[in-house]
Amino acid sequence: MEYLYLYKKMMPLHSYVVLASFALLFIAFTWQVLRVRRMAPGLMGTATIERRYFYSAKTALFITWGLFIIKAISPRLGYITVQAGLAWSAVALLLAGGLLYIVSLVQIGNSIAVGLPGKATNLKTTGLYRFSRNPVYIGVYLISIGSCLYFPDLINISFTIYGILVHHRIICQEERFLGERFGGEWTRYATQVRRYL
Repeated sequence: MEYLYLYKKMMPLHSYVVLASFALLFIAFTWQVLRVRRMAPGLMGTATIERRYFYSAKTALFITWGLFIIKAISPRLGYITVQAGLAWSAVALLLAGGLLYIVSLVQIGNSIAVGLPGKATNLKTTGLYRFSRNPVYIGVYLISIGSCLYFPDLINISFTIYGILVHHRIICQEERFLGERFGGEWTRYATQVRRYL
């Protein structure tokens, strides 16, 4: 009987998968940031749109990630009961988005910057960038959408929608910058590869 009580108190398996996935994401992101800062300082670029929208959109999406983690730690949190199938669908989006995020960060290498880079960069057209011009953002979006399935709260959904809509504007400005920096090389690439998928 005591074993059954302890079992009910434990987190479901998907909670452990969520926590392990975010731990791996954190390690991979930290490793990439440290590597880039060591090899090519200048990770912080110029905001592509008005700063308050630029940084609030980034914060909004990271809040959805935080809510994903909080819900994994406290599965009973919230006013909507999430069935196991929906929770595992959210985990699948987290795993797919996390893998896409990590691989695309590694592939972009030293050309990464938060905003428009002041340093010289290369146009990335290989690896995942052969299929999408913005695989990092797709990964981020998938994780945030997964968060909405895992923790279907109006605040979480609002942060996700706001973050994605503003990031679309950020992407448009980044692509305008890339067109100016890389000229014909960018034009050829943009006609062959879609913005998202």
